[in-house]
Amino acid sequence: MRAIFWAILLLFLSSGLAAKNNWVQAKAEKGDGIIVFLSKFNLYGYTCDEKQFYKLNNLKPTSQLHIGKTYKLPILIFKYNNKSIRSTIKENDWEKAIRIKTYNEMLFDNGLRKQSFIKDKNLWVPYHELKCPDEKPKLVNPKGNFSIFGPKYEKVKTISAKLKGKVFYIMGGHGGPDPGAIGKRGSHQLCEDEYGYDVALRLARKLIANGAVAHVILRDPNDGIRDGKYLKCDTDEVYLGNKKILRSQIPRLQQRADIVNDLFLIYKKRGISNKNQIAIMLHIDSRNTRSRTDVFFYHAPGATQSEAIANQLYKTFKAKYKKYQATKTYKGSVSPRDLFMLMNLKPRAVYLELANIRNAADQKRLILSENRDALAKWIVDGLIEYYH
Repeated sequence: MRAIFWAILLLFLSSGLAAKNNWVQAKAEKGDGIIVFLSKFNLYGYTCDEKQFYKLNNLKPTSQLHIGKTYKLPILIFKYNNKSIRSTIKENDWEKAIRIKTYNEMLFDNGLRKQSFIKDKNLWVPYHELKCPDEKPKLVNPKGNFSIFGPKYEKVKTISAKLKGKVFYIMGGHGGPDPGAIGKRGSHQLCEDEYGYDVALRLARKLIANGAVAHVILRDPNDGIRDGKYLKCDTDEVYLGNKKILRSQIPRLQQRADIVNDLFLIYKKRGISNKNQIAIMLHIDSRNTRSRTDVFFYHAPGATQSEAIANQLYKTFKAKYKKYQATKTYKGSVSPRDLFMLMNLKPRAVYLELANIRNAADQKRLILSENRDALAKWIVDGLIEYYH
């Protein structure tokens, strides 16, 4: 009888310990208030998660976090069964599984998880996914630094709310094993993926500054925004979630389409409409060295809303040329193309060709950092016009 008693007691204590350790825990850092702390883990904005955070840590909304102290987060840990997320959490909801998968990948990409759930078998599931699945949170921007932009540009100051409630997916072209088009300027090699990526980062930063949420899909762990003329070509780019870029073209493009489409479903669940989600692809053309081109735009055939975005960007660039380059006629264009990414993305999508990388005059649009910044600014200005 005594043995049974101790066995039951041990089972009870073990169960209690497992429950206690079933929540993700993290230390508060300098500058962390409750809003900032929850925003890091993409939890702020969910009333369900906020209330559970206060309950888990015996806090009030007015409480202050203490630097270095460990707090429980409203994120449950499930042992991944190596089969599927749905069977792991015992819920047959495909969209929920996609959201949880993307959530884990984003945290890993941002350094908040040391390993992927596939590797350490610990699947992190936000409390609201299990207890409040129908809650639609307000869309919020995380506060603090954006390390992807590099040390010089990681702090982003909000300058307006003109794009609040809008979500953008920003993709520079090529990357990883494929540098894209290559130009030469003197002894320097100009790689399409490096210059497209720099414009992509500048664009994402300006979108965030105007209240938007911006996801950079293709990213380089070492290169933030760079102000030099000649950007070093490398092959260490990865996709959001630290996913290795495949070598074959169609599988590689399908990778990035899948990432964008998964995120699109997450934001749809949050109440962000189709109109308020836009994918922007930034490429650099390669033509005859004598062929000078202005920025031009593609949209999918028959995609009237994407065409409307492309037309607004075209009008904005034309107006900017008239203001800043009055002696030059803008010769950009808008046209339909059945490119893989345009045809396979759920959000509205536009595809930009920024210059001819082989033309000496066009190269100045790329190698001068102020010109790369102007390209990003004009795109943002066009998007603001589109929404207003």
